[in-house]
Amino acid sequence: MRRGDGWTNWTRKALRPDFLGQLVSLDSRVPRVAHREQRAREISERKEQIARKESGPPQNQSSSERKEEILVVSDGRKRGEYRSRELRIKLRDRVIELRQQGLSYNEIIEIIEQEYGVVLSKSHVSYWTRGIHDPHNGRRIPSLELLEPSEALAYLIGAVLGDGYPKIKRRFRKGYRHTIIRFEAVDREFVEEVARCIAVVLNRPPPKLKMRKGTRKYFVEVESKTLWELLKKPVDLERLRKYIEHCEKCMAAFLRGFADAEGSVDKNGHIIIYNTDLRLLTYVQELLRRFGIESTGPRVSRPAGSLIKIDPITGKIYTTKKDCYYIRIRAYSNVNFYNHIGFTILRKQERLERYVTGRVLKMI
Repeated sequence: MRRGDGWTNWTRKALRPDFLGQLVSLDSRVPRVAHREQRAREISERKEQIARKESGPPQNQSSSERKEEILVVSDGRKRGEYRSRELRIKLRDRVIELRQQGLSYNEIIEIIEQEYGVVLSKSHVSYWTRGIHDPHNGRRIPSLELLEPSEALAYLIGAVLGDGYPKIKRRFRKGYRHTIIRFEAVDREFVEEVARCIAVVLNRPPPKLKMRKGTRKYFVEVESKTLWELLKKPVDLERLRKYIEHCEKCMAAFLRGFADAEGSVDKNGHIIIYNTDLRLLTYVQELLRRFGIESTGPRVSRPAGSLIKIDPITGKIYTTKKDCYYIRIRAYSNVNFYNHIGFTILRKQERLERYVTGRVLKMI
C-alpha cells in the first residue's frame, strides 16, 4: 500500500463520529481513574475507622471523649460532635416553639446557642419547622429517658413480665430486625386491658386483638424498640423500679397486672402467685407488704425437669426448664388485696369478691 493511500484512509477514519468518540473516552479515563483511586482511599480509611471502633476504645480514652471525636465522612468534609437523640428532640421542640412565636431563623439560631450551647444551621431550622426531618425517626417514644411513669405503663410491665415476652423478628434483608412485644392470654378482657395500656403509653390506637389458631388464646403484638429495651430478658429490676415505684397507684397497677398474669384464686378464695424468677417474686412480695398484704414463701412448686404435658398428636413430652416458685397471700390479707390491688380478669375478681363478702358477713 502506498504512503498516500494509508494517510488518506487514516484521515477518513479520523473524521468518523464513532472514532472521535473513542478518542474522547480515552482522554476522559485519566480523571475517572483518579476518582476511583480517591474513592478507594476513602473506603479504606472508613474501614480502618470501623475496625478501631469495634476493637474498643484506647485505655486512656473514655466513651464521652470518643463521642466528641470529629468524624470524617466519605466526601472529605468534617462533621461536628455527635448529638444524642434526646438532645436533638429537645432542640427540635424548642425550635418549633420559637418559630410559632414568629421569630426568624437567625433569631432562633441565636436563642438555641444561648440556651443549649449548640449552633444550628438554617437548614436544620427549616427542615424541623417544615416537618421534613424529625429526630424521632418513626419511634413514638424514641428512648427510655423520654418514657414517663404512669399507671398504664406500670400495669403493662407487670402483665408482660407474667404472660408477655419481648422478641426479635429478623427481616429478609440482612441487618434489619423488628423488636416486638407479644402478649397472649385466655381471658379476653385481660388482653384488651393490655392493648389499652399500650395505646396510652405509646400514644397510638390500640393494637388489634387476634386469636391464636388452634387455641382459645387471644394475643396482641406491638413493635416498639423502647418497650423492648425496657422489658427484654433478663429482667433488670433496677431499671424498672422508677416506673413501678413512682407512686402508690403505679405500684398497685404493677401488682394487679402481675397478679392477672401469674395469680390464681381457688374456690376457697386462696390467692397464689407463681413465677420462675425468684428475685422478681421476692420483689413482688416486698411491694405487697407496703399495702399491708402479708404472704408466705417463696417456695418451689415445681422443680426443673418436671412433666408439664404430653402432646396427644405428636407424643412430644414437655418438661419445665426452670424451678417454678410461688407465694401465697395470707387469708387475713385478702381484704387488703381486694381493696388496694384486685384483678382485671373477671372470673378471678368474682371469686375474690365472694370470699371477701362471705368473710365480712361472718364477722357481722
